Amino acid sequence: MSDAVDYLIQDIDIADGSGKPIFNGNVGIKNGRIAFVQKSGQKSTALTAKKIKKGQKDDLLCPGFIDTHTHGDLQHVLDPYVRTQLLQGVTFSICGNCGISAAPVSKENFQILREYCSSVIPFDTLDEEWKTWTTFQNYLSSIKKRNPVFQSGALVGQGTLRIAVMGMENRKPEKNEIEKMKDLLREAMEAGALGLSSGLVYIPGVYSDSDEMIELCKVVKEYDGFYATHMRSESRHIVEAVKEAIHVAESSGCKLIISHLKVSGLENAAFTDEILKLILEARERGVKVICDQYQSNKGSTTLAQLLPPEYQSEGIEGLLKYIKSSETKKEIIKKMEKDSSYENYLLQLGASEIIIVANQKYPEFDGLTLEEISHRNNISPAENVCNLLLENDGNVLMAITMCRQDIVDRIFKFPFAAVGSDGIGAGGKRKTHPRANGNFVHLFEDYVRNRKLVSWEEGVRKCTSLPADFIGLKNKGHILEGYDADIVIFDRTKIGTDATFAKPNLPPKGIKSVFIKGREVVLDGNLVI
Repeated sequence: MSDAVDYLIQDIDIADGSGKPIFNGNVGIKNGRIAFVQKSGQKSTALTAKKIKKGQKDDLLCPGFIDTHTHGDLQHVLDPYVRTQLLQGVTFSICGNCGISAAPVSKENFQILREYCSSVIPFDTLDEEWKTWTTFQNYLSSIKKRNPVFQSGALVGQGTLRIAVMGMENRKPEKNEIEKMKDLLREAMEAGALGLSSGLVYIPGVYSDSDEMIELCKVVKEYDGFYATHMRSESRHIVEAVKEAIHVAESSGCKLIISHLKVSGLENAAFTDEILKLILEARERGVKVICDQYQSNKGSTTLAQLLPPEYQSEGIEGLLKYIKSSETKKEIIKKMEKDSSYENYLLQLGASEIIIVANQKYPEFDGLTLEEISHRNNISPAENVCNLLLENDGNVLMAITMCRQDIVDRIFKFPFAAVGSDGIGAGGKRKTHPRANGNFVHLFEDYVRNRKLVSWEEGVRKCTSLPADFIGLKNKGHILEGYDADIVIFDRTKIGTDATFAKPNLPPKGIKSVFIKGREVVLDGNLVI
């Protein structure tokens, strides 16, 4: 090793990602990699460095955070720096979750895919380029040609595969159709996709059974990828949903991440220990399974998810057609108010626990609960939902109180829970859930520093080595010699966020430096490239 390094970070507390105790020491960076890690007091070789940074009293150096669950498929297009992630210390993220990915595209079903993605993946005027992403390789090449600073990996959405092959049809795929989906998936894996995702509460994923998922996951297993699932239920039927997810993984041999694990509905909290036990028992049998979680008891998804699935089989256009019919609208409202056979958030949670995050027609409603809006309009919450969807062409984002905070805390402390922000709409011009810009800094502010649910070392492990080692991200997730110099330095007394639903885009606090492959890209909370 040459005596000179590109960057020397001296006399700083280090959480190396493993979960082992914090130690004080020095880190050298050379050619994008960690050249050495020395504990204070160890005998060291005299080195010269092009740049030297000295740690301060409350600083903590750790690996760059890994966001296992985003919807940033087009973020590189909108912002090659992906500020929403970088500024909170994330240096690698995974998009294409919940069955929703930007590719592969079937040109004849492009409009269906566009509607399917519109409320989750932000885009401006990209249609002509998007239509060329008939293969996953085309999509990845379009991202690569923009020379992105930020690092990411992508999953293939099972809903996107289904749309490409059979649109929104509510039926089992024929043998030739499942083979077409497998061919598209195989092409994606060979191009560099990390695995497959599903959204089994969304159309068309809700039409898919376990056999279909097992067949697709067998392809993922061939490439040592992983399967990430937004399960069929996160409330009354969550135990059955976890069992199904594990069954798919066990039958296919595929690694599994249970996405944004939570127990929705206040009356369902008792299921928490049972589902965590199911995961532990599966791991003891040799099933490779973890979960991820965002650090909020409020989830976010499209307002259309409040409607029964049978009215969504024809996409957004078909849904709006149903609402326009006065008779059908009455049926929809009645079901929203009384039908518990589907994941009916309005019935389970109530209008006071549903917040309108973003809609274009009535921006004054953004940040208000559905109950507050209904009082203003003097109509029922269910009718308000229908009207908002109709007047916004179906494109409305909501946030909902998914579960009790103590259940979020219980899952957070689970040793096999990684961290995913689920940053819906991040990078676009619309408002979004504040977790998109601040999930990781909020984690360390509230869950680690203020409430001390876990140690600093364990908080770092959840965001770094746990996902990196599970997924197989080589040279990431640890502060070790030879690993990529993806590094975050933050002030433990200041890290946090002031973002709210009314002001979701306020910048994170306390992030002092972010390095990606040895290049300092954030300094004192600001982009420096």
